[in-house]
Amino acid sequence: MKLSSAIENYVVLKRSLGAVFSVDARILRSFSRALGDIDLEAITPEECRRFCRGEGLPTRFWERKHGSLQGFFRYLISRGFLVSSPFSEPAPRIQRTFRPYIYSHDELGKLLEATAQERNPRTRLEPETLRTIILLLYGAGLRAGEALRLRPCDVNLQQRMLSVWNTKFFKSRLLPIGASLAVALARYAQQRQPVLPPDEHSLSFFTTRAGMAVRLWQIEAGFVRLRKRAGIRRPSTDRWQPRLHDLRATFAVHRLVTWYREGADLQICLPLLATYLGHINVSGTQAYLPMTHELLVEASRRFERYAQLKEDLDA
Repeated sequence: MKLSSAIENYVVLKRSLGAVFSVDARILRSFSRALGDIDLEAITPEECRRFCRGEGLPTRFWERKHGSLQGFFRYLISRGFLVSSPFSEPAPRIQRTFRPYIYSHDELGKLLEATAQERNPRTRLEPETLRTIILLLYGAGLRAGEALRLRPCDVNLQQRMLSVWNTKFFKSRLLPIGASLAVALARYAQQRQPVLPPDEHSLSFFTTRAGMAVRLWQIEAGFVRLRKRAGIRRPSTDRWQPRLHDLRATFAVHRLVTWYREGADLQICLPLLATYLGHINVSGTQAYLPMTHELLVEASRRFERYAQLKEDLDA
């Protein structure tokens, strides 16, 4: 079998199983262009290595290409197209330096206060729209895209329930929300005056002054202005500045801190949080555990209480 045909069959299979597979498909097609449409048996380890590494120091994308090729070769072996993989060297270990920014409660307050000064003709966003979206991202841990895709029929304020449809990993979920967040959403819904004819099943819940759906670039640009106005930034030596998406990580970490303080069993609570966030498994949620000093302090205090109790029982 030729390389290009094998790649297209693999892409079709992965997508039929529900995977988006867009980045991996681009990597594999690039691999086919680099080697030419050769027979599968003609692929050499050196060609695979050269394609993954390119030039310069190892990068995260080097690691991603490595994983895409190895998955492709496992598929070929399982279907009997290859006897063994031509690329069996271990994946590179790339140091991960990025960490989401966890906003303090004081910083969250400053962001919300800064929305009152948000008047930008280009984005056509009302200050209350930006404020409510920030409240929603932090209060319900939504991804920004999930919030912007909400329709009026997805926001049940009487039952305090959000319906999030066909999001990442093709998952849908129902999210109960707190009373304060429900009040903020209800206030926004009353103030919103859509210009377009109302259609509960097509109109976006969040709209611009012209009644159009809010776009992701609009909310991200607005958030950068808010962050600068509120004076929230990482040290100048850091590569990344706090992002809109970090509100979701902040929601998760603050929830974990609260559970620690309440003495909750995280072995029980973590799967619940993973489901609420729409994670495909618990490991994605566990990544939030070591993110802040406050969370580590609470974990240390719990261990100290446990150790003291054990000493008292043994005495």
